[in-house]
Amino acid sequence: MTERKLELVSAARRVVLRMDETERPRLVVLGVSGGVNWLMAAFGPFLGRWLAKGYYLVATDRSVYVLSGAASADGPSRVLHVVPLAEAGTMVTKAKLGTTWNSVRLRLPGRRRPVRVKVSFQSRSELERFLGKL
Repeated sequence: MTERKLELVSAARRVVLRMDETERPRLVVLGVSGGVNWLMAAFGPFLGRWLAKGYYLVATDRSVYVLSGAASADGPSRVLHVVPLAEAGTMVTKAKLGTTWNSVRLRLPGRRRPVRVKVSFQSRSELERFLGKL
């Protein structure tokens, strides 16, 4: 599991560096969104993998990158939004820290409702540092 997490973190950093070589990715938060828990439990893990979407929140010295891709893929496939660090605090509408799962609601442009991104307990320290930066 930790090897997979390191692969995804390095893939997210590479995407940011490809976009702007002057940026320095300092922090990467891995999360997943989509799929209702009871629906995934009823129809099995294959439907859950199909409905789940991976989110990568990459904080640099100047901005926050919101990347997305399939949760079962090898990293982010597209950039959803780039927010200057000074304005990134308005992007997070709600954060809930739990014992096994944590969640963050992100207000992204072009969406009516905030996106709920679930972060596992293995990435809680990164999430707390991310929220502290905002």
